[in-house]
Amino acid sequence: MTRWRAVREVVLPPPGAGRIAGSALADAVGTGVFASGAAVYFSERLGLSIAVIAGGLAIAGAVSLAAVTPLGMLSDRFGYQRMVRITHFGRAVLYPLFLFVDNVAGFAAVITLATVLERLASPAFQAMVGAAVGAEGRNETMGYVRAMRNAGFALGGLVTSAAIAVGTATAYDVLPIGNAVSFALAGLLLAGVRNTCAPKGEPGERPRRRVRPRYLALAGLNVVLLMHDTILQLALPLYVLNQTRIAPAVLPAMYVVNTVLVVVLQRRLSRWAATMRGAARAEEVAGVLLAVACACFAAVAVLPPVHGGVALVAGVVALTLGESLQIAGSWELSYEHAPSTERGAHLAVFSIGVGVQHSVGPAIVTLLAAWGAVAWFPFAAAFVVAGTATRRMASEPWPAVNRGLEETGAARSH
Repeated sequence: MTRWRAVREVVLPPPGAGRIAGSALADAVGTGVFASGAAVYFSERLGLSIAVIAGGLAIAGAVSLAAVTPLGMLSDRFGYQRMVRITHFGRAVLYPLFLFVDNVAGFAAVITLATVLERLASPAFQAMVGAAVGAEGRNETMGYVRAMRNAGFALGGLVTSAAIAVGTATAYDVLPIGNAVSFALAGLLLAGVRNTCAPKGEPGERPRRRVRPRYLALAGLNVVLLMHDTILQLALPLYVLNQTRIAPAVLPAMYVVNTVLVVVLQRRLSRWAATMRGAARAEEVAGVLLAVACACFAAVAVLPPVHGGVALVAGVVALTLGESLQIAGSWELSYEHAPSTERGAHLAVFSIGVGVQHSVGPAIVTLLAAWGAVAWFPFAAAFVVAGTATRRMASEPWPAVNRGLEETGAARSH
């Protein structure tokens, strides 16, 4: 019975979240198909140079950072489910256009529009989940969705591997077409989810024109803690290849360990962060775990290969537990500290940190590959400081902040 319960925890969605989870899984499979082979597709199928690809992605990143907050305001007005569906159907239309791209301007235009919709989808999705399942199930649902996304990314990557192995133009075109189909399916699956807008303020109350400095500070601390993503995806493989005696063949196994742990544990760990205090504690513990991971990675460079391999595995496990707690904590804190009347806009501001981290993170963490073991310790200190500061800043409600849609009773449904 206990085993069956454990299996159900991984496989079955939380009550009332079936459509949301199915939509997220469809989205993730398609995203995994395209994202894992995007560089190859742009280079081999479209014939674009590295400079053009990098330039287009840079333009897309900059425009999306500028556009996401104003568009987040629209999600408050028109509804979170509606906005998520718009982003899904919009990308279902956009991705097939890659088949007709034959110049730099066309590439920049399509990738920019797709990136803007991608950046908008995340905060709107988080607000939609909060409105749909309520406070008790919000973080558990987000945790389950993240686990399913990781599984979906892995499945999509397998399809991409097969397409690249075939190597024909038709096989390459499976990448954008598959992504488009997945987005269309994801949008359709959300049809039964209630569309909820932000509640109106009190009569005569002026809407906020600026995000509170404390919320911006919280978002800034989140940027620091999010460095774990770039460490796993970029810094760790470069570091292992250039600074250690570990065989490169070990690296794929590390990503398998990370994916399996997220799929199995994210939902459970998210329950720990389902309250404001719990989320703040989770952020602090995450900072410590990420620091432990940094220490393990530093040891890999000075240990013999066998012992270094053990340290590498231990570091990946600590990093995965830390990232899972950190992300779960950030969901709860970013949601609860956002005014309910402008939740979409505030979550959009908070999500800018992801874009900032993706922009500046690679330049920072590549120092780990260049400087070796000693470079891990400043990162470890930064994680501990950011986690501790987050707990002290965000463990209690802030004065004069209107909390949760589910608490106001003023949410409007369409």
